[in-house]
Amino acid sequence: MDDSLSFESLFRGARRFAWSALEAHGEEEEEVFLLHAGVSVERLAKATLAKTSPFLLMEMKGKDDTLYHLTGVRQAAKLRTVGAGQAIGRLRDMGVLPQRDPDLDELIELRNGVAHLMASVNETFDGLTVFCRVTNQLLDHLKDDQGRYWGSWSTLVGITLSDAHERVERDVARRIEHARRLFKKRFQDLPQAALESYLATRPQLRHGLQISKKGPPKVFIPWPCPACNNTTVIVAGAPVLIKSGEPGESVPEMLLCFVCRFYLQDQEMEAAGIPDRLPLVDESGTRLLTDVEEFLWHRDPAGHGIVEDD
Repeated sequence: MDDSLSFESLFRGARRFAWSALEAHGEEEEEVFLLHAGVSVERLAKATLAKTSPFLLMEMKGKDDTLYHLTGVRQAAKLRTVGAGQAIGRLRDMGVLPQRDPDLDELIELRNGVAHLMASVNETFDGLTVFCRVTNQLLDHLKDDQGRYWGSWSTLVGITLSDAHERVERDVARRIEHARRLFKKRFQDLPQAALESYLATRPQLRHGLQISKKGPPKVFIPWPCPACNNTTVIVAGAPVLIKSGEPGESVPEMLLCFVCRFYLQDQEMEAAGIPDRLPLVDESGTRLLTDVEEFLWHRDPAGHGIVEDD
């Protein structure tokens, strides 16, 4: 079997297209940048899947040629693997990437538009920041050195992400202050009893799990609201498997306060001081899932392995 679907081959290809994408961006060749950035993300996503198992690259329909190729039964004249969207979807189900990332979806859509002569580039879309951010997310998961990957482009990537992070921090800080002022103004002329009565009508939030055969599992984690300091809830994605005997971790995707209505999306969490991984434990520190359940969830992100049949 050739190594075209190996981790090493896909990783090398991803880095080659990453460098050419950055070069095109510097020369203001927007369409070339979008095309090469999208290809780079797709190959790095596939490399990440292949690192776990090459079988994660397989489409679940059509001929079995790719299966035979991966298992060494016979060489395939034409290999068919999952597309960029499905590769990213599988990484989301595995907890490697956030479940929701509209900017990443737009980058892939624009790449496809360029490839099919249907590109309509939004001038406000910061494709360079999205490309660098998602690439580094995958490199962090692979525990690969970012400086080695980006090579001579490392400084540019660092500046790009630093500026983007500062913008997000400023935006989140403004929204926190705005939500805080609105909440205070709402109750400032009312007696304390009115506030207490209102708080009593809000949902009682506890640690919890949502297991469904229709989609990836969700974890609900109570958290102090950055704006009003009342208890809010973080919705996190599928567990990330770590060492046996230790609680798994989950990736925060959204924060929602039922008191002051403040909310955060996945890319804003860090700016509000929320870790990028949260332990799967309840308020007493007791783990929410056993080793076996975390393993099954990791292998089958839809939760089928721990949901009883109807």
